[in-house]
Amino acid sequence: MRLQKRKGSVIIVVLVLITLASLLLARFMEDNSLELSMSMREVDRQRLRVEAMSELELALGVINEIRAIDLNKVHAPSQGFADPHAYIGIPPREGLEVKFEYEDESSKLPLSSMDKNGLIQLLYSLGLEQRDAERVSDALIAWTNKKYESIEEEATDATYQRAKLSFKPARRPLRSFEELRTIGVVKDFFFDEKGNETPLLTSFKECVSLYTFSDTNINTAPDALLYAQGLDERQVALIREKQTNMKQNIAGSPPYFRVTREVRTLIGGTAPLKGFDDEIHLMWIRVTVKEGQAKCRVNALVAIRDDVTFAGPVEDPSTVTAMDAKSTTGARTFSSNTKSSTTADGTASNNSSGTSTTSSGSTLSRRNTFITPGVILGTASSVSLGGRTTAQTINYPFRILAWSEDNGPPPTAK
Repeated sequence: MRLQKRKGSVIIVVLVLITLASLLLARFMEDNSLELSMSMREVDRQRLRVEAMSELELALGVINEIRAIDLNKVHAPSQGFADPHAYIGIPPREGLEVKFEYEDESSKLPLSSMDKNGLIQLLYSLGLEQRDAERVSDALIAWTNKKYESIEEEATDATYQRAKLSFKPARRPLRSFEELRTIGVVKDFFFDEKGNETPLLTSFKECVSLYTFSDTNINTAPDALLYAQGLDERQVALIREKQTNMKQNIAGSPPYFRVTREVRTLIGGTAPLKGFDDEIHLMWIRVTVKEGQAKCRVNALVAIRDDVTFAGPVEDPSTVTAMDAKSTTGARTFSSNTKSSTTADGTASNNSSGTSTTSSGSTLSRRNTFITPGVILGTASSVSLGGRTTAQTINYPFRILAWSEDNGPPPTAK
């Protein structure tokens, strides 16, 4: 009897040890699986990052070829670069999913070039009452222009100085839409009580750009922008109807306006089309590659034309004199012989052939149109390879002004 009890105790101990060993082994396998999964995901991320950048280069190459064929102009993705793989006739490698997305930044109005009346018209077309549009425009102009004092108490220099953390107006064009949180009157309409963007700000950002370029592409301009520029409902309806008909791929008719004269003929010779043209100056290219569960997305803001500039650093507004913004808002002057330029992040470089000064007091670099910058490869002037001579520079067709990448979920659709 005692022997049987002892045998039973041994069995129980053995079972407990087996259970503990199983739990430890399971935990060990789980930890190793997690580490292995993370390592594999990092490898996939790096590999897909290279794939995404290669696909972006493909898109840029196709756009450059189409531009060279079509009178040195890029109008819209329907011109042929919407699907670069279909254009070249070579599909992506097996197992790789590729998606191209394009957003024409030059379908918007350059905010730094807009005067007070233009801002009022835009905000009114976005749904603000006339009085509110005037207040917001006045406060925004006072923030971006030199020697212009807002008539709104909340947006005066004195109010900013009385804040808990006193500050001065920037006196230069916006470099980020986040600056709007600081501007009196403006922040009340563009952000709610919790600090979230209002629908007005979302629509505003779809109509204005922080970059400066010569004209707005009428092929991709939104309705609110067309109304703000003086077109009426009948004229906008005619443009949309014509674009719909062009997208049906009628033989001999491209699905976009090739020259602005076509629009003027369509809606009337007196139509206010002074600030519009028919081509892309600046465009976001977004490439998403996916293989299995791994995904990578890269976003590049590409300057198709070289007349694109960004708000650069300026001198202390309290020490610089300037003409009154009331009389010069919206005007631009250009001077030559400068040696500095400003990149998209506000840093200085030495490759400019001129300087553009807007009424807001900021100095923006301006490159000679259609002059492609070179990328220095080495110090030698040339290298002979099999009878051929290689130059120091690569004539890269475009400038990339902004870049971001991620591997998370896609952004929420508008």
